[in-house]
Amino acid sequence: MRSVGFTVSAQGLKLLFQVISITVLARLLQPEDFGLVAMVTVFTGLALAFMEGGLSMATIQRPHITHEQVSNLFWTNVGLGFLLGLIYIAASPLVALIYGEDRIIEIMCALSLFFLIGGLSVQHEAILKRQMNFKALAVIEVVANLVGVCVAISMAWYGFGYWSLVGQQIATITVMSIMRWLAARWTPGWISRGSGVRSLLGFGMNLTGANFVGYFATNITPFGIGLVGGAQPLGLYDRAFKLTSIPSKQLLPPVFNVFQSALARVAEDEHRLRSAIISLAGKIALTTVFVTLVMVVTADWLVAILLGDGWDDAVILFQLLATFSVVEPITTFIAISLVSIGESKALLKWKIITFFILLVFVAVGSVWGVMGIVIAYAISGFFIRMPLFLLYSTRFLPITIFDHLRALVPSLLIGLITGLLLYALRLVYEPQNPVYALLVFSTLGAALYLFFSLSIRRTRLDIVELLGYVRTSLGYPRA
Repeated sequence: MRSVGFTVSAQGLKLLFQVISITVLARLLQPEDFGLVAMVTVFTGLALAFMEGGLSMATIQRPHITHEQVSNLFWTNVGLGFLLGLIYIAASPLVALIYGEDRIIEIMCALSLFFLIGGLSVQHEAILKRQMNFKALAVIEVVANLVGVCVAISMAWYGFGYWSLVGQQIATITVMSIMRWLAARWTPGWISRGSGVRSLLGFGMNLTGANFVGYFATNITPFGIGLVGGAQPLGLYDRAFKLTSIPSKQLLPPVFNVFQSALARVAEDEHRLRSAIISLAGKIALTTVFVTLVMVVTADWLVAILLGDGWDDAVILFQLLATFSVVEPITTFIAISLVSIGESKALLKWKIITFFILLVFVAVGSVWGVMGIVIAYAISGFFIRMPLFLLYSTRFLPITIFDHLRALVPSLLIGLITGLLLYALRLVYEPQNPVYALLVFSTLGAALYLFFSLSIRRTRLDIVELLGYVRTSLGYPRA
């Protein structure tokens, strides 16, 4: 819980930097600039899954690991980073041809540095996580992201356009890699034979395959939008997605890193593992459902405040994508639970299933254009992929589908009732000032959500335990 405290504090600062970056850059750059870089980042994330190679988690998950094994994994990550940088450059003309945009070539060549630099510190990050040294990791994340945001805003101010977004990514990974080396204080040895690294590579290959398929499945949607609509609608989608995914992709993943390291330590104790998964799943749902209902109800005001004029078309996209503030955290938590007990192969199988589900839905949705793709993506996530994944996970985790339902359904029902009441209020009361409106409806939503949550025993106990966790994370003894 101390680690969670450090991580949440760091993520609060990163969230602030993210909001500042989105708000400022939306006024300095055009939607097309974001769309151009978004076309490339579809493939950047795909390559990142290979660069890490699942070898970071292999270092964290194993009860015992030697210096020679970690050194071999380090050189494997370095080689993967170098190879992916070359592949990225070689593939740039093909990607430019697919999108019909020549500027993509120079963007991809520049971003190839990302993999060369990032591969040098994968194992150093893993060592810090294995040691539960999340205080150092929190400082590294904050400093690196602050530098990246400053670089992006400075370049955009001086008219570098989309290059400011490229500069942000390179600056962030460079600072991050340097600081990881300094914090871990670990120097790799040379490659050695007979270190017993083969089993670690096998675990990493399954996890890499899962990450690869999962990332490709997730990015079918932006790829389809760019293919069907071009840079302009993709830029709108990209900004809406970035805003709605701040809770699920910016705030929670570092906290999940703490959970993953902790769950790996109790993986052999079935009772403790079951208790931890059910308890944490309920608390994740309780917090993320509230965030989702606020974003859906106040979408137009949030877009006006954060993106400014000219982004009205992003509002409906924002509302549709906000559903993933519930879906993404829950499914990600179940995924890390599978990985923590060594079931990377099971996760790989599920990611393949997810890919084909998304492929079908996006293909059908594309008949109705960009909006059809986004609607298909949202519907498949909330009503198809999340329920099926919860059912699938019961084959490997010591929990049942009824355990999942008891943990999640109360928060979902409370969120639905609260959202309907807030929408009813908007029909009779619509403040003109977006900042004032957001403040009023967020406060009222929080009051209603808390009232209904305290009315149900399950969610009331979750709130009490969350308050206890907060005390522990701040250094106070549990009451």
